[in-house]
Amino acid sequence: MNRKAVSYLRFSNEEQSSHSIERQQMITKSWMEQFNIELVDSFEDQGFTATNFDRPDFKKLYAFIGKNFRNIDYLVVADLTRFSRELGDAVNIVKKIQKEYGIKIVSASRGAIYDVTEPNSFFMMALEFLLGNTENIKRANDINSSIYAAKAVKGRYIGAHAPFGYKKEHWYEGKKKLFRLVIVEEEAAIIRWIYDAYLRNAPLYLIKDDAKAMGLRGTRHSLIELILACPVYAGMQHVKPYKDQPGGLYPLADHVPIIDPVIWNQVQEKMNKKIKPRTLISEDLPLRGVVSCHCGVPLTGAASRGKSGKYFHYYKCNKTSRHNNISAAKAHEQLKQAFDYMSLTPQMVKSLTLKSEFLLETRMKDRTRLITKKTAELDQVETDLRSLEKKWIADQIGFETYNRWNGDYSRQRNYLRTQIDQLNKEDNSTHTLLLHTIDWLTDMRHIFDTCKATQKQELIRTVFDNSLYYENKVYRTPYLIPELGHNELMMREKNLLIWEKKRGNLAISSSGGGEGNRTPVQT
Repeated sequence: MNRKAVSYLRFSNEEQSSHSIERQQMITKSWMEQFNIELVDSFEDQGFTATNFDRPDFKKLYAFIGKNFRNIDYLVVADLTRFSRELGDAVNIVKKIQKEYGIKIVSASRGAIYDVTEPNSFFMMALEFLLGNTENIKRANDINSSIYAAKAVKGRYIGAHAPFGYKKEHWYEGKKKLFRLVIVEEEAAIIRWIYDAYLRNAPLYLIKDDAKAMGLRGTRHSLIELILACPVYAGMQHVKPYKDQPGGLYPLADHVPIIDPVIWNQVQEKMNKKIKPRTLISEDLPLRGVVSCHCGVPLTGAASRGKSGKYFHYYKCNKTSRHNNISAAKAHEQLKQAFDYMSLTPQMVKSLTLKSEFLLETRMKDRTRLITKKTAELDQVETDLRSLEKKWIADQIGFETYNRWNGDYSRQRNYLRTQIDQLNKEDNSTHTLLLHTIDWLTDMRHIFDTCKATQKQELIRTVFDNSLYYENKVYRTPYLIPELGHNELMMREKNLLIWEKKRGNLAISSSGGGEGNRTPVQT
């Protein structure tokens, strides 16, 4: 009676698939033809690791053996590493297959039929598994040490894809292909906007919607959080520890950051703080979350249905309704009347324009001096970095010392490069924008009316520095942009807004006698 067998083939990645499978088929077929073994069925796992048995065709193989073991004598593999590279698990599976089903495993390349009940055969089988396991550990160590050296020591970017905002550019060192990240300016502008919007307290879901409209790609639910946490944008990358070598954030070499490292750290600090409940922004209730009750709790808001069936919106304090329960229509009109009194006169606009031109000229001179200073600092850091590398090559310092100082110098270099790049890119666009929009300040009510809810909130945060609150039917604030407070007494008299200036915060010089400044409201 002819003996029968099933074969099992496996490769772990696409790069080895063609050669590996053809070779395994040739070896197993040759062994079965040599000993006149009939092949019953063959199972093949494509692209699965040998470190565990969570493989689809291996599961099918095991189920097949359970149903047809009476007609199977051998389980044939090209070599035992195709079956498994984990010594303990592999030996237990082979023992179970032989003891329960009477099927022996065959290493065709060695021409060995292993019998777990025979001591010498069991030892040789375990030895072959052990050699495969050792080879796997050595390969993993080689890969991990190479990755650690490339990332931590040489500062190379190791990643299959470039983060949004960058593209991968390659070059060759001999036959070795290397990569660096290069900024894609159109995408980088979106990344900078995301960081700026987050620091300005814009809700994450709105940041995501607006960034998508600007051209951000990606479908992950936590896309914005991942971008904000990505150190590559600040010129760094995460490195896993390797044996006794430390892990953490290491600088990327020859890399231009999109985000200033200082800004990136500010974002990380903010993200690590206790997460506050998300405030939904509604066009009907734009003050919700940005105006507080006098008790310090941000006002919430909702619609209430009247007797006529029509809905009316109200702002209220969640702590107790006795504090505040205000009609949204009244609250909006009261704030807009206050904005009427904050509107600048044409004379004030002209004065601010002249002042801005003087400040721009002064800033241009300061920027030139600062670029010269930062360039000199960068040259010194580059010199120190080259000196450090020479000492390490000459074996004058140890790896830990080199690693620590290399990280410090590289971070300084990336930070200085970012500063110089930003200073060189600065232009007169801000001043030009001011000249085109400063006339809007003559009608603050119109600005508020034409803004979307998110823009209204940003306007309130900016004008009052996140300190506007409501008490006894009056808006109150300890801070107001000084240039907008020229009618503070009139706003107080009309119970619109009370500016509770702290001692020493007398930024506006009185031009109206003892009663202060009274600028007529522009109509």
